[in-house]
Amino acid sequence: MIIGMVSKFHAADGLCVRANAELRGLVRRNHEVHVFTRSNTVHSLPPDRVHRFKALPLNPHLSLDPPTVIGMIARESRRLGVEVLNVQMNSGTTEFVLPHFKSSLPPLVATFHLAYTRGVALLMASYAMAWEASIRACRHYDHVILVDPAQKPYFLRGGVPEDSISVIKNGVDTDLFSPAAKKKEDEIVDFAFVGRLNHDKGAGTLLDAFAEYHSENPRTRLTLVGDGILKTRVATCARDGAVRWLGVVPHEEIPRLLRKADVFVMPQLNGGLSLSVMEAMSCGLPVITTAIGETKRLLNEREGVLIEPNNRSELIDAMRMLAEDEKRRSSMGRECREKVLREYSWYSQVERIERVYQQVVS
Repeated sequence: MIIGMVSKFHAADGLCVRANAELRGLVRRNHEVHVFTRSNTVHSLPPDRVHRFKALPLNPHLSLDPPTVIGMIARESRRLGVEVLNVQMNSGTTEFVLPHFKSSLPPLVATFHLAYTRGVALLMASYAMAWEASIRACRHYDHVILVDPAQKPYFLRGGVPEDSISVIKNGVDTDLFSPAAKKKEDEIVDFAFVGRLNHDKGAGTLLDAFAEYHSENPRTRLTLVGDGILKTRVATCARDGAVRWLGVVPHEEIPRLLRKADVFVMPQLNGGLSLSVMEAMSCGLPVITTAIGETKRLLNEREGVLIEPNNRSELIDAMRMLAEDEKRRSSMGRECREKVLREYSWYSQVERIERVYQQVVS
């Protein structure tokens, strides 16, 4: 099948991780994939299959795309014989305009990434506007892929037909994200965090909890990967040596860092199924995270510890329990790896995406 994909591929966020993983999976399954993107680098494709356009970044995640992009996508899709066009939503303004030119385009599939968020965050004006605009646009796509089941009720209430919606959760490249070949030899218990250094990911709560627990158990260390509004505070905490901040790290290097850790911690306050959590599980790490959304169904007590959002005392108790029980950490890590292999490998997720493409083409 000849597939077109409209997306960014360069940012350090879940959308780009998924877009790159889908791209690699489709190429491995011998599809001819062409991408339309503002990203300068797309590693999985030869240059003649990457069709770039210039855009004005509004923030690290969203761009203002020029009106000429629509014509370029339509012309190139006809020339290349593109059979289906998959738009990775929440990356640029083109996604809102494309459906109005359906007569000039192949069948359109939208993959919607914006995480379901409960509570105050959903009431934020910018967040609510993004949701509403995206749902209105999705009414005009031939099919919509959601990454989290919690998103579906919003789209149904927004008028997207149920038979035009598929839920295909995030997956993990289990070859890339694999456990360490041998155990660490030092006695330091390493906690790891990979994500935005923002309040919604629980980075502030984690820093507070770790500082308190580290004073009780100095044989612990916290490594943080990412960037965000709390980076100044993180940099200050990193001065004492017990906290390490590595900044933004290329995605392909994250498995190496996770293999050096003992426990993965993601005390997010809201959001959907965390790809970072799943990647840590694939590396054989037990997980401490919050009991929200789909995460409540992802983890059980054999694989990790679920805590309430913004609950520092529960987080400290969970860190203490895993830091002081190596056998439990090892057992949970094995269970995590087995679950990801069984239910969340990208191979099975790409097969489901293929079936959506075949459905809209037929």
